[in-house]
Amino acid sequence: MTKYGPRPVVFVCISDNPDKPNDFLSKVIRAVSQEEAASLFLEQTKVKVKTIHGPFRPKRAQVIENTRTIKFADQQHKAVYNDWEVNAFMLKKPEDSAYLVFIKRVDGNIQQPIPKSIVVSVSELRIL
Repeated sequence: MTKYGPRPVVFVCISDNPDKPNDFLSKVIRAVSQEEAASLFLEQTKVKVKTIHGPFRPKRAQVIENTRTIKFADQQHKAVYNDWEVNAFMLKKPEDSAYLVFIKRVDGNIQQPIPKSIVVSVSELRIL
């Protein structure tokens, strides 16, 4: 679900807080120019802006792969995956998948760093 096109432009508007004398009031405002951001800040807060930082283009929110739901089964196997010896913890959810914890290279190549744990299909494993 990648969105194409330019990211929105935002400005950070800061002013003194009229309710709390030693505090600041700040807002991130989506606008095309500093002048537009200042007028939107005035509309929203009824306070004149003192400082404006920007423009900024915020990063897009990304779905992290490890946010999916996994449910472990009771089985664990030693297996080989892409020339790595792994501990494969079988999963109930997603079905026919395993959570891999990498142990060592099968071919003895110690120069490659150990990959992070991943979820793969059981069909990609060679169970020992």
